[in-house]
Amino acid sequence: MTTQVELSSILIPLFLFTLLATATPGPNNSLLTLSGSRFGYRQTLPFLFGIRAGITGLFVLMGSGIGSILAQHPHWYFYLKLLGAGYLVYLALKMAFSASARQGRSEENLIGFRQGALLQFINPKSMMMVLSCITAFSLPGELYLLSVIQACLVFNLVGLLSNSAWTVFGALISRFLSSEQARQRFNRILALLTLIAVALLFV
Repeated sequence: MTTQVELSSILIPLFLFTLLATATPGPNNSLLTLSGSRFGYRQTLPFLFGIRAGITGLFVLMGSGIGSILAQHPHWYFYLKLLGAGYLVYLALKMAFSASARQGRSEENLIGFRQGALLQFINPKSMMMVLSCITAFSLPGELYLLSVIQACLVFNLVGLLSNSAWTVFGALISRFLSSEQARQRFNRILALLTLIAVALLFV
């Protein structure tokens, strides 16, 4: 009974943290919105589920001790952030200067499950969110594992809803992107949001 009380006592702040972390603009949501606008919700689902699988993998790694190692060696974490930020800047520039609507909608440009999962391991925002979540909402002693599992489940459930909302938004707004100019403008707005999200990680 005590275990349930202790775990439930952190549910509300955990939910609020997760909502703030997953619903705000960032690399994942920008790419999901872009994919939703180009391919629709259904075809973007593998990418969406890949993101959640990658986040789960981060919880496993960070919760099993990698997180504490990174905390003890912040320069390692900084180098990982730089590597991930560089790749995300590349994705943002590619997003902003995609050649054409026809090329952008090509199936070869569709991000799949594997790419979505692997992206999380070099996504600085994902790493920071998971590490912060475990640090803030894990309980000491024998409750540690249960609290990390609870944090992972809540994070993925809320994240799934948030990611879906951004994907649906992209699919809906595609109706207003009939011209090449409108699509290019939309792509550049998403690219700018991605660059801002990356920059904020170093503030």
